[in-house]
Amino acid sequence: MDIIAKSFAEYKNNFKVCLLFALLLVFVPLFIIPFFKVPFFETGITLSSGTLFVDYLANAHTPLILLLAVIFLAPYSFFVTLISFAVRRDLSKVKVHFYLNEMVKKFALKIFTFYLIVFLLTFFIALALSAINIYAVLVFLAIVFIAMVFFMFVPQVIVVDELPLGLAMRESISFVRKNLKGALQVLIVGSALLLAVGVFEYFIDLFFLNVVAVDVFASEFIAGETIAIVITLVFIVPFIEIIKTFFYMLKFDLIKRHELAK
Repeated sequence: MDIIAKSFAEYKNNFKVCLLFALLLVFVPLFIIPFFKVPFFETGITLSSGTLFVDYLANAHTPLILLLAVIFLAPYSFFVTLISFAVRRDLSKVKVHFYLNEMVKKFALKIFTFYLIVFLLTFFIALALSAINIYAVLVFLAIVFIAMVFFMFVPQVIVVDELPLGLAMRESISFVRKNLKGALQVLIVGSALLLAVGVFEYFIDLFFLNVVAVDVFASEFIAGETIAIVITLVFIVPFIEIIKTFFYMLKFDLIKRHELAK
């Protein structure tokens, strides 16, 4: 829990960097209402609990969704790089100007490549399995989720250790195996925050239903979902990346002793 407190302090110290994630909100209407002409439930995308869920069934909007997802991953990867680097900068001495001008772009490209590979493999395999039945897709997604636990520190390895993508993936697996308890704690914190956002979204919708008398079941009503995704992008996503970076950097004895001594 000490890591949580220190990570929250890092979040406050780097709040301006965290706010960059809010720029990703521009993609939300593009995802759920392609060209602003059709209701979101026809696009294969569902907005709920601060998350965009993809329907792994091919439809007329699938090419557009794939294109938007690839475009979305580019700034997302860059922002993940920036927040991870900000924590590294705070915990160790680095030449900020050199890294911002030279290395951050290289880090972001590697992280983008990683996210892109994961997304495309997951999407197309799930799409193929959907021809069998929904249970095959669910089993596959469960396997992907478990596998991603071991790859969850790939961005941190790239930014902190400056390793190429292949070695970063191997190092992430090794780090999780050696620190499984801590990695699971990070996962639990992230899951708990997303669950809390889902509950908050429910009460927002309940408020509009009972107090404002709005039909929250109408397809065009997304007040709760919108507030939830704002919280997710501005707080939860950068905060989890901060926790991951902080936790990963504690593997260095000098930093660990310094931080624990505070």
